Amino acid sequence: MAQTIWPKVKPSFVSAMLAGHSALGLAFAVLIYVVCLSGTVLVMAHEIDRWETPNAPVMEEVETPVLAAALQAGIVEARAAGVTDYVNVTTPHDGTPTLSVRYADFETGEEKTFALDETGAVVGERADGFGHFMEHLHFYLHLPQTIGLFVVGLIGVALLSSVWSGVLSHPRIFRDAFRFRRGGTKRLEEADLHNRLSVWGLPFHIVVPLTGAILGLSTLVLGILAMAAFDGDMARAGEVVGGPRVEANDAPMALPDIVPLVDGLKADHPDAKVARLGIRSVGTKGQWVQVDLATADDLTVTDRYIFDGEGAYLGSRGFSDGSLGNQVIGALGPLHFGWWGAGVWAGLVKASYVLLGFALTVITSSGVAIWIARRKAKGKPVPGWEKAWTGAVWGQPLAYAGVALAALAGLHVPEVALYLLLCAAAFVPAFFVPALTLSRMLRIASAVAIVLVVAVHVGVHGLFPADGMAVFINLLLLLAAGLLAGSVGNLLGALSGRRPAGVPAE
Repeated sequence: MAQTIWPKVKPSFVSAMLAGHSALGLAFAVLIYVVCLSGTVLVMAHEIDRWETPNAPVMEEVETPVLAAALQAGIVEARAAGVTDYVNVTTPHDGTPTLSVRYADFETGEEKTFALDETGAVVGERADGFGHFMEHLHFYLHLPQTIGLFVVGLIGVALLSSVWSGVLSHPRIFRDAFRFRRGGTKRLEEADLHNRLSVWGLPFHIVVPLTGAILGLSTLVLGILAMAAFDGDMARAGEVVGGPRVEANDAPMALPDIVPLVDGLKADHPDAKVARLGIRSVGTKGQWVQVDLATADDLTVTDRYIFDGEGAYLGSRGFSDGSLGNQVIGALGPLHFGWWGAGVWAGLVKASYVLLGFALTVITSSGVAIWIARRKAKGKPVPGWEKAWTGAVWGQPLAYAGVALAALAGLHVPEVALYLLLCAAAFVPAFFVPALTLSRMLRIASAVAIVLVVAVHVGVHGLFPADGMAVFINLLLLLAAGLLAGSVGNLLGALSGRRPAGVPAE
């Protein structure tokens, strides 16, 4: 008789891993779900940026004098607002075929972004309310940045631990990679979907939380580096990762001539393109210039080259040609978000990340559903937890759509407050209807809200704006709304709480 190639695992070990896997998943379920779903949306951050300002001038290439003019235009806007901390120009080689400039005050958090024309002149303020909201939700959970980043890093650790404990608790997971049990109980169907999606995307499910954990815990990692190599000097440790810095000095100083700095870098790196051009501590002796060069075939995507206020070259981050450690650090962000590759390949990478990110979100959702179904099967139902989880899961797309609607309509409302209010509103029907009806009601509400987002976008920007990416995003949104509505089944059955045909009894 042929012997199996799969090693036998002690039942006690499997039970321990399964208990740990369940405990981790349940303890961090909502936060993991929010981070996974927002991260999936954020893979398309550049496309969302184009969708929010679809009539900005579209261009492919920007010459150095135009970059210098764009930076000067941003400095004028920043000074008018009393801001000198940071001004940054983003070119078509940074993922969006437009030219824009942003200023930011690091103390107050004030920032604005402007669209520019082919000459580097300001043509209007860019709309980035929804994209900005999603960035801060995924990066910081809208907490104070240092605390939020650390919390998100811990969530990455929890997710990575959950992935490994899940694999170890299912010794047959690879052998049963294509096994589906249909027509049985909901718990078995959920378990098969959960396990199949887990194993099919396992490399992704490891890479994304690992890179997210490292990025989120970067302050802790930097502190360890400072203690180990620089006697606790955080500034010196920061230079290893972020490149050289200029000592703060508020004495006034003329702005450096940007054109020779950029042209010199382009001559030294003929295969690279300028992605971003920035200046810190504008108009002071502590000012420094950052030039980010993008190389299409480099996994790190961009490297930063730094000059002092007089135009002297200080060094780079070393992401493209530095030490192995620096190159690994440079690759973390692109690997985490899928922002790497060029041309058609870059599009395929993003599409893969969206699909795999959605799969990871479904795995998180189905994991809790399995626990709830298992409790029912044991005669220990948890209807309160079931309703709470349903509200948490299906309240997210509704809340996202609400924030997008407010941003598109130009409503000056606190985005975080609106988001939290809509999330809380998703739980209100739970007091009056069962979990199944609640799920369907929220899916219907989300589908309607997404259609409204598209309608408002068309009303504000037109059916066919200058940037065709907006049309593509609107079609994707309509597809998402259709899938949500189609998943509901019979609306009357949903409102009455009846189980639709085809759904097995539990």
